[in-house]
Amino acid sequence: MGLFSFNSASNFGGILVSLFGRYTKYKKIIKSNIEVLNLNNETSSKLVRDNLKETGKVFFEFFNLNKFDWENININNTDILDEIKAHQGPKIFISAHIGNWELTRNFILRNGFTLHSVYRHANNEKIDNYIQKNRKNDNAFFYKKGSESAKSMIKALKQNEDLALLIDQRDSSGLEIDFFGKKALATDGFANLAIKYKTMICPVYSIRNQNGTFQIIFEKPMRYEQYKNYNIKEFVETIHKKYFEKWITHSPAQWLWVHQRWKL
Repeated sequence: MGLFSFNSASNFGGILVSLFGRYTKYKKIIKSNIEVLNLNNETSSKLVRDNLKETGKVFFEFFNLNKFDWENININNTDILDEIKAHQGPKIFISAHIGNWELTRNFILRNGFTLHSVYRHANNEKIDNYIQKNRKNDNAFFYKKGSESAKSMIKALKQNEDLALLIDQRDSSGLEIDFFGKKALATDGFANLAIKYKTMICPVYSIRNQNGTFQIIFEKPMRYEQYKNYNIKEFVETIHKKYFEKWITHSPAQWLWVHQRWKL
């Protein structure tokens, strides 16, 4: 894959996974999950195919992130990015597995922020080492999920540095919320940290355009005064409904449906 250009790897991955993904368990998971959208059979079948293709693109793009041409990024709401830069306190950038989430984080890094993130260790040690090597950056810090990562997150916020977290997937130890009208388990760690350290919440995500370029979209940030009276469940559920449901409904093929999101 290292011999491919970014776009070539993307196209190859999309074709490969769309062809062979239909014979895996992931097709069934996607098909089951998208029932929350209440689509007709024809639309549902097309969405499954499109989602397998998008998943393949994102996975294979990862091998060539260093070859991405940043001229192919369009930013929505530069005024919001300026507002975030001007904020003096710690911030938590929240995003979802939509578009290409690695590009989303890299865009924020390129804009001068120092980011601390938690990751789930890959089952294969060699693959995990490769992933972390590709993510290495002077202003990017990654911590394996667990008790030590929590301590690192707290330390970063106390030092007035920022977190970048993907919080849209299932957390078996999380709390139960309503997501697209169904019960789902969601992570609540970010909410506890935000309330305790009075952080700004900065929702941001990317969307792939039909011509292969990307949009980075910043939503209006939430300041502590806006969420301080929420309990944790209200806070987490608000994030999912206000942002994630809207993003996914707008671009359903580009969200990572292959996770067991509604498994309780």
